[in-house]
Amino acid sequence: MEMTPTSSRESGQAAVEAALIVPLMVFMVLGIIQLGMMHHARLMTEYAAYRSARAGIVNHAHCELMRNAALVSVLPTLGPTPSGQPGRVDTLLRAAKHYREYAVSGTNNPVLFHIPGKLEKVRVEVLNPKKSQLSNLFSTYGDAMKAQEIDYDDVRDDAIIRANLLSVRITYFYEMRIPFANWLIHGWFMGFDSLDKLKGIQFENQRLGGQASHQALEKLGASKGKTSRQKNDYKLISGLATGQRKYIIPLVTTYSMRMQSNMMQKHVSPCAVDE
Repeated sequence: MEMTPTSSRESGQAAVEAALIVPLMVFMVLGIIQLGMMHHARLMTEYAAYRSARAGIVNHAHCELMRNAALVSVLPTLGPTPSGQPGRVDTLLRAAKHYREYAVSGTNNPVLFHIPGKLEKVRVEVLNPKKSQLSNLFSTYGDAMKAQEIDYDDVRDDAIIRANLLSVRITYFYEMRIPFANWLIHGWFMGFDSLDKLKGIQFENQRLGGQASHQALEKLGASKGKTSRQKNDYKLISGLATGQRKYIIPLVTTYSMRMQSNMMQKHVSPCAVDE
């Protein structure tokens, strides 16, 4: 059957409309899936902070045990193991196997270095008591215990009461895994503070220094961060995105609980920071 000029034009119009709409619809679907997975990871990070603080208050603020508790909490969001095994953790044996592949023991504490560039999977930092306070705290309030631990129910003054409130910060370096949505969302995340450079110019056509916009934003994001440690993290994250196409977003949350066992200096020191 021969097509009339009118039907031929309508067919061509439908093809053009489809070419314009389909990529947008694909991105919307993939983006919703990726954002849903990120929300799940965020919830598990909050749970990890709770479990980490709980492990700390009943185990003398033991840094290694807090790290282990945090890692186990986020296992369901890690995906396939480095060896390529499925990421299922619905049984105790599968969870233990998954954990062993991700947790690599260092000299004294586990370091989780399975992302290239020596970026941890899960970082545990003790915000209270601060690292700079530890020496004075233990020498002053650990006088009856050879300055190695402080009594968790010591209430002689406000300083020791505050010190026995353990505050833990968890940073989960979550790796996005949904194709297309991962690099696009990550580019926006990394270059959010530099998006004003694209003002008045169509985003997908913008070029900065001869690069695609998302690549330029990734590199601009390498200078993010307020502290030296954060700056180093974002530098590594940017390098992983541009060099190895691994898209990492740090999810950060905190939790505080009062000590229920004596805090020991040797256990809390490796995780304590001065922020």
